[in-house]
Amino acid sequence: MQIKKFLFLTVLFIFSHSIFAQQNIKNVIILIPDGTSADIITLSRWYQNNQALAVDEIICGLVKTHSVENKITDSAPSSTAYATGEKTKSGYIGVDSSKAPLWSVLELSKLKGMSTGIVATCQFPHATPADFVCHYFDREAYDTLSHQFINNSPDVVFTGGYRNILESKLEFRLKDTSKFTFISNYNSFKSLGSLAFRDKPVWGLFNNWQNSNKYLSFDCDRDTTKEPSLSEMAQKAIEILSKNPKGFFLMVEGSQIDWAAHSNDPKAAVTDFIAFDKAVGVCLKYAKSNKNTVVIVCPDHGNGGISIGNTNSNSFYDELKIKDKIIAPLKTAQHSASWVVENLFKNIDSTQETIPAVIAIISFIKKEYYISLYKDEAENIFNTLIFAKNNSLKKDSCLSEIRYFLTGKLSWESYVGWTTHGHTGEDVFLGMYHPYNDRLTGVIDNTDVAKYIARQLGLGILPRRK
Repeated sequence: MQIKKFLFLTVLFIFSHSIFAQQNIKNVIILIPDGTSADIITLSRWYQNNQALAVDEIICGLVKTHSVENKITDSAPSSTAYATGEKTKSGYIGVDSSKAPLWSVLELSKLKGMSTGIVATCQFPHATPADFVCHYFDREAYDTLSHQFINNSPDVVFTGGYRNILESKLEFRLKDTSKFTFISNYNSFKSLGSLAFRDKPVWGLFNNWQNSNKYLSFDCDRDTTKEPSLSEMAQKAIEILSKNPKGFFLMVEGSQIDWAAHSNDPKAAVTDFIAFDKAVGVCLKYAKSNKNTVVIVCPDHGNGGISIGNTNSNSFYDELKIKDKIIAPLKTAQHSASWVVENLFKNIDSTQETIPAVIAIISFIKKEYYISLYKDEAENIFNTLIFAKNNSLKKDSCLSEIRYFLTGKLSWESYVGWTTHGHTGEDVFLGMYHPYNDRLTGVIDNTDVAKYIARQLGLGILPRRK
């Protein structure tokens, strides 16, 4: 009898503790490092002299990422699963495989009276941010997604994409001061107050500091006087959203880890992941002091097939020193290959004599991207740049060719391997912080994340949108 009573009280305690934990959770922050495979985490830790990452202490499982029809997913269906709890097809944003709209946890949080926010380094109508706000069957339909995003606006949007609203002719919407607080430069961002949660939505849209792209720079290329970091945007979003006593939902994406992996650029991939990890640290610091906030960290898919070790390292297992042979080249490189190629293209002149131009290219690439070029390699880059200058339709493919050549050289010399320039289908890591340790563990499906968020915030069973 005593044993039964003990077991009953134990079960009751566990059940009541679980219920209390859920009732006490007011805020959820999900951070998505787009395209992050596991070796990027290890490489990033070594890059920081093997110092622990913020995410290290909360890693608790793996996530299956496949979409309805593909084992190797793209961001649109994968983040739709994180946002809605349902799998869908490649390229679909916030809709199921029959194109029917799905409620996202962000939208359900809004209906509950909570504040909501989106933070990312890509343009706001890009796949992952759009998955939490929009509903359409084509991730490339930026004009449609931009309209939807503004019409269904979260309370806070800090992303790239100022040029998107200019091209979509939507600038007048966001500059309607009766409906939005809108900023588009770093000084305005820094002076932005916390604001009252019931005030109009706050939009901060940025381009890279040269204003040549629709998104922010890679972190290793960022002008810290002109562009906010991901962690700064996450911190400011929390300051604003936490004013709501009913709680908040926030999605933070490290968007360009994925783009660096597509380019097979180890410098950009590692430094952008470290910038993302700093945002994780900001969110964890808030959650631990707040005591009623859940933090979730999970990539949407892997990318690049990155490995620490390549065919260049096969015969050097005993001699290969991580600090000297792997990390030193990455730390010596000052910028991404994209930054290097863009600057070479901007400064190249078809009237230049070949030999001085080749010498300048060798010097510039050595200084900014570590690698040493042979004369014929530099001459080939010069000729490709001139061809791109004279053939605008071929510009992008020419610059990509140079970029891939440079990232291949740096990867080879830093003993980093890659299998593809595309996405990969492996399970990705799961990190969770819960003040009462009510976490998902083991191997889960990406749809389980949205269901977990709904349970923690008391959103009920995720309904179909009508």
